[in-house]
Amino acid sequence: MTTAGRTALPSFVTFKTGAELLVAHGLATSITPDGVRYIARQDHSDWPFGEGKPYPYERVGNARAMATEPFLAYFRSHPPKGRGPDKAPRSSR
Repeated sequence: MTTAGRTALPSFVTFKTGAELLVAHGLATSITPDGVRYIARQDHSDWPFGEGKPYPYERVGNARAMATEPFLAYFRSHPPKGRGPDKAPRSSR
């Protein structure tokens, strides 16, 4: 479904689909589902999802899902930092 040339956002994202959405929206040049999980584990005070947080995780099959809008809002205000893709082959020691 599109609205004025834009694809409608899903209501919920998993760590996998959330990572894909971050790249698609230009909020990260590359990020894996494990990268999003790492951020969720490390940013305890700011991460908006989970028990006792503003947005609980929803169970979808075996996956935890998060409301899309708060997910994107978090990453807009907290852009992911990382070393990025490997730029050169590793040198031997």
